[in-house]
Amino acid sequence: MSLWTRKLCSALVLVAVLSVLFAHLPTAHVAESFEADEVLAFLEEVVRIDVAEYNVTLLGTAVTYPDWLDGLAQVTGKYTLESETSKIDVLFKFRNNTLSWCLMRILEGSPHYTEPQPTDLRDLARRFLQNYQDYSGDSELEAMRNMLDLIDVSENSTTAVGNLKLTVSVDSFSSCLDWRCTLDGADCGGVDVSFRNGHVYAFGDDRSYYQTITQ
Repeated sequence: MSLWTRKLCSALVLVAVLSVLFAHLPTAHVAESFEADEVLAFLEEVVRIDVAEYNVTLLGTAVTYPDWLDGLAQVTGKYTLESETSKIDVLFKFRNNTLSWCLMRILEGSPHYTEPQPTDLRDLARRFLQNYQDYSGDSELEAMRNMLDLIDVSENSTTAVGNLKLTVSVDSFSSCLDWRCTLDGADCGGVDVSFRNGHVYAFGDDRSYYQTITQ
């Protein structure tokens, strides 16, 4: 089973679990763990969702302390964005007080965007990384963006440039681009983004966790 297949299976299981959990969970206050509005800012500034077009509901949050996070809190939550013609479920995770994962399920219609979206997958990925760099101020994303010029995003492949490795995984469900930072051959975290039917489907950035455990 490929790395992306394992990630996809894990994500689908998580979606199912969270959908049940947050169907009845009241919105909780999580002291100093995260800012819920950061999720909406990410959707608007990076994904370019026009949040103002939606009725936005935070359905709940939950805090856990997974063993593999070495005592760090993980905050998981769910938003629903709904308009007359579009409905999106947004699941998210904060680790180390940083938005580290987000999954956007389009339930009805097409998303309202603040600007036209590229139809070419390479351009869509490049735009996403540029938006994420503008949003986060993270200069490392430039090298990730430049690697897109070296690969065919329509085929499964792995390409390495220096301490950065890009894996492309394509199947009938979605296309995933996974950038991993490496040090002496070991994984030091990275960024992954997947697309489905021309829309951003899932995003992950676990570099802050790796930076924390190596400090």
